[in-house]
Amino acid sequence: MEFGQARTLTEVAEREGMDRADVSRMVNLTTLAPDIVAAILDETLLPEVTLFDPASGTSLSWEEQRAKASRIVGSPVRG
Repeated sequence: MEFGQARTLTEVAEREGMDRADVSRMVNLTTLAPDIVAAILDETLLPEVTLFDPASGTSLSWEEQRAKASRIVGSPVRG
């Protein structure tokens, strides 16, 4: 989308052979607070948490994200 190769998430999904919902969740991951991204990369999420859990219903507010992430990682996440 950024380079004009697709105009919608549906076009991206079709182009990549993916489900539109998965593409949407991936886009949501780009808005996560940096410390939450670090928790994902450091694999400090609880074992039962999938990568898409923090991407579902993601708020643009990093504080709200951190409150949700604290429930996911089992300990406070700080920025």
